[in-house]
Amino acid sequence: MRTSPEPERLRRGKQFHRTIQQEWLRTTKDGQARPERSIRKVNGRNGRVDILVEELGDFVALVEIKATDWNRMAEGNVPRNARRHIRQLWTYIDAALELEGQQVCPGIIFPTRPRDPRRTDLIEKLFNDEGIQVVWHDESIDALKNRKASQSDSGHSWPTSASAERER
Repeated sequence: MRTSPEPERLRRGKQFHRTIQQEWLRTTKDGQARPERSIRKVNGRNGRVDILVEELGDFVALVEIKATDWNRMAEGNVPRNARRHIRQLWTYIDAALELEGQQVCPGIIFPTRPRDPRRTDLIEKLFNDEGIQVVWHDESIDALKNRKASQSDSGHSWPTSASAERER
């Protein structure tokens, strides 16, 4: 029996996933980052956290890695897809809080920040309203600081097109 080749989108997603996990293993203290960690969800089913960091004192960090391309998505699908990711993360957060009695610092990593600053703002707001930190892998800490500073300076909830282009 012959199998079909893996779709390019799935292959790219798996590669991004491996890249991020390797970065975390390389940059955290020995044994802190645990990729592919099994967790029993509140409903009794098993789940798998992309990265779990446990040796942080009285809390754990749960990190989900998603290769979502927000630029290719129809505008109306953005909130629905963000909420789907949020629901998945909350099943892990609930398990850590209720079953293991731990405080949780959740985050999600995407490959690239959307080109449209309003889309970036919407996605970050949806996640931040749920207590989940969004990280854009292609955005440096300095670029993030500059983006947030330009938001504050301009009085806008997102940077202007010109300031967004300067950051890229």
